[in-house]
Amino acid sequence: MGMLLLFVYAYTLVVAGVVASILWNMNRPRRKTLGVSLGMDGPGDPSDLRLTGDQATFNLSDGSVSPGWILDGDVPDGPVALVVHGHRDSRFGSLYRAQMLKAYVRATVVFDLPGHGDAAAPRCLMGQREADDLHAVMDGLPAELIAGGVVVLGYSMGATIAVKAAAARHERFAGVIACAPYRLWDGGLRGQMKHRRLPAFPAVWLAGLLLRWIPGLGERPGFDRAADAGRINCPLLVLHGDADVICALEDGRAIAEAAPRGELVVIARGTHNQLLGADYDAVHGALKRFFDAL
Repeated sequence: MGMLLLFVYAYTLVVAGVVASILWNMNRPRRKTLGVSLGMDGPGDPSDLRLTGDQATFNLSDGSVSPGWILDGDVPDGPVALVVHGHRDSRFGSLYRAQMLKAYVRATVVFDLPGHGDAAAPRCLMGQREADDLHAVMDGLPAELIAGGVVVLGYSMGATIAVKAAAARHERFAGVIACAPYRLWDGGLRGQMKHRRLPAFPAVWLAGLLLRWIPGLGERPGFDRAADAGRINCPLLVLHGDADVICALEDGRAIAEAAPRGELVVIARGTHNQLLGADYDAVHGALKRFFDAL
């Protein structure tokens, strides 16, 4: 009996540690700053990817500030693209999206979400407030810059934020591009744990309970981004890889099918972190059709 109690005690400590680690990493991810980006052989400046533009500081919804860039596109009368990066990424990773979008837009705006990069806000709230941050960034853009409309492109967590923001105020957007989105709150988390060969139960279930009970930890479980997509009247393009083991292709399909003007493009051999580079022809073919139709 003593050994059994010791095992139960040890198991409880392990589960509690895993839950604490999940919530800590959700709220305070490793920041991808300049040094981290350079250490990963990533860009440290737009010029590294032959991009031009201006540095900018954006006000977020809580009054904090976030650095970024407004980067030049090739279409003078085209829309502006607003890029929302994923968890543990930053404006430096968004520079690759700006490079990809350059041929279709007037300009691309990149910035750091709260708790990421060099944003002043200390914590990420996994979508609880970030959709409002996206609207705050839009509010700070010059009216003449966005005269051709705004297209928001989000990646992974950023894709769920983009869908949420557009569902709340779809009239502000000319279109939405969601790359590798997850549908439910724990979709990406379960995929990450499965990828690392860690059991999801009971740690993910307990983390969900704490998110429900304790305000300010993150967006509460219970949302469904497919239901949100059903309220988006502008065109919605979902790009999802068929080799994505983090966010299931079925999530992307459900989101696209729920949107009144949704389209799903499956990228062959596309993984979660290597989606847009898996098949440049397929990605740019989908982007060209999308922007031509706006």
